[in-house]
Amino acid sequence: MLKQRQLNVHADFERMRVFQQPISIFLQGELVGENVIIQSHDDEYVLGTNGERFVKANCQFFNKR
Repeated sequence: MLKQRQLNVHADFERMRVFQQPISIFLQGELVGENVIIQSHDDEYVLGTNGERFVKANCQFFNKR
């Protein structure tokens, strides 16, 4: 069974970006992105390698282990 850990701080997002680890993204409890690889991120947004843009304040981000 996969454990999911929520990404909360800058270092969490940066670790996923550097090691190109896939993440899952939820918006209001609904899965809106799966196996997303972070291309870049800042205080407001996460940008996936396929051009997807997610607002950090509105979404929950999880890595899979």
